[in-house]
Amino acid sequence: MNTASNDPIDLFKVLKWFATVYELGSFSAAARVLSVTPGAVSKQIGVFEDSLGCRLFQRTTRSLSVTEEGRRLYALTQQPAQQIEEALASLSSEKGQLRGTVKVSLPIAFSRTVLLPALKRFQERFPEISLDLHFENRHVDLISEGYDCAIGQQRDTDSSIIARPLAPLVLILCASPAYLAKHGKTLAAENLERHALIAFRSPTKGRVEAWTLQGAGKELVIQPRSRLMVTDTEAQTEFAAAGCGITLLGAHHALPLIEQGKLERVLPQFSAQRGDICIYYPARKNLPRRVSSFVEFVIAEARGSGVVKHMKAIVDKKAPAG
Repeated sequence: MNTASNDPIDLFKVLKWFATVYELGSFSAAARVLSVTPGAVSKQIGVFEDSLGCRLFQRTTRSLSVTEEGRRLYALTQQPAQQIEEALASLSSEKGQLRGTVKVSLPIAFSRTVLLPALKRFQERFPEISLDLHFENRHVDLISEGYDCAIGQQRDTDSSIIARPLAPLVLILCASPAYLAKHGKTLAAENLERHALIAFRSPTKGRVEAWTLQGAGKELVIQPRSRLMVTDTEAQTEFAAAGCGITLLGAHHALPLIEQGKLERVLPQFSAQRGDICIYYPARKNLPRRVSSFVEFVIAEARGSGVVKHMKAIVDKKAPAG
């Protein structure tokens, strides 16, 4: 690639420098990581912009912001650049050992109960792979946000994404032993709405969804009218354990607390299922081996998890009352 003055550009190097500036948000920070001067970075990016005929960054004396063209370039080139870097690294490695970074988005509660206890084994098995773990209860865009893979609720995806199930997303009714001792452990389904209910309000949609429960050969629909509504599942779980009422929790939240005696199941013949918890990643022919190794490890760990087995048993109506 040549500039207007016919000076050649090292495209691989300039893309790496561009990505570093994009990720760190300043020429100075990027220069420290790249072991060059800020002036060298600024000049190289400027020459690159001239060759493209567009601005990648808007500069002022106090700030640096990314243009729409810069965001598009980053989304389109980050993963190919990583693949090239990994290919060169593997060729130069005598043993071809797996190495590099896997950037992952993970849901907090499911990861804590199912995956985190196992990640030490992954590090021992793949000592040259670094994990960049982002704990967040949201659906991420793998390409535009630069993730190698993500774990979350199954959604409609196009052919560019592969989603592989890890566990059913099953929800169960729970309350603390103290609450049930005060209000009675034997509850009738038709009386559930008379109790103190802890409702979850979607932070993105802004509404409280109805509890649609199946069991005992029928469907039970509850619209939780509550004096206590939360937008965080961790807070929802803590309020239930504190005796504030009955709530509908993901089994991966509730089961560890049930085992500890902090929660008990309510109306255990009923549960709700909302699709699957999946690990998803870009559908491409040559998925980096560092990513495929992590994906297969996670699937194997989920398959052997006691929590996941119990979640599946609840769906199959084979779970103990708890």
